[in-house]
Amino acid sequence: MLTLILTVMITLHPIGYVHNKCMESMTPERIKQEISEIEILPEYAEGLKSVEACRYLDLVFYLHQNECVQFTTPIRTGEERGVFATRSPNRPNHLGITTVKLKKREGNKLYVEGADALNGSPVLDLKCCDTSVYEQENIHNAIRVDSPRIDIVRNILSNETKELLLKSAQLHGHICPGLALGVLGATTVMQKLYEQGEDSKDYILTVEMQNCLVDALLFVTGCTPGTHRFQEGDPARMSFSLKNREGRGWEVHLKDSNRAWIAKQVPASFSVAEKGFAVLQLCFDDLFEMTELSGKSSEN
Repeated sequence: MLTLILTVMITLHPIGYVHNKCMESMTPERIKQEISEIEILPEYAEGLKSVEACRYLDLVFYLHQNECVQFTTPIRTGEERGVFATRSPNRPNHLGITTVKLKKREGNKLYVEGADALNGSPVLDLKCCDTSVYEQENIHNAIRVDSPRIDIVRNILSNETKELLLKSAQLHGHICPGLALGVLGATTVMQKLYEQGEDSKDYILTVEMQNCLVDALLFVTGCTPGTHRFQEGDPARMSFSLKNREGRGWEVHLKDSNRAWIAKQVPASFSVAEKGFAVLQLCFDDLFEMTELSGKSSEN
């Protein structure tokens, strides 16, 4: 049996470009927080007729800063998948596709929310989003079966600390400044971990305190006694660390002045829960000292 294989050369021409503040690679959740401008080239502007009727658009763009191709890649749960079962940017043809929300149009410029394209990305196509086959709740539940922490990871990467505090309170039983401190500290460290592309399942949480912060640390990091990624140290140190088995990671100490600083910044008239939410607005560096660990002293 003779099989004829045709090689087709496909040439794509940009119809426009993405403009935003995202100049270099970062987590998609961070990029999506920006309002991006999609500038359609004049020769294609006629194609924007009645685009305002589309609340959501599918944006097809070229990953112009990415030269890497990986046919298998780890996802945030630690599982390794084929690239076609992920949204990894390391794709054979470097094509990115994302659904964006149209905020407004000004001539040949569209202002959208939710684009995970870097500044200068060539736009290859734009089309009205088809949601007719979506069963939104069932789709998301199916994703959560495979990746139970997907919503928590998105909250971390989007810096949605209020949502993380509310969820942590389901474990802790109430909202308080201590729980909020744990959310703030753990979220900052986990963002560092994800920004470096590390697999969180390789990391162990060591807690050296016995207070409300602990429950938030457990919840946000996902390092629990049941996963064998949790251990206790000297509670007098008032610190926690997130390290891999080589000893690389971060150590975070609560500053001795944190109580006084919180009292100075948060009105005493606030309820305990209100004080908790207020703590989330404080600067991490005013409350904590964080040290990056190289792994050289991992045995200590």
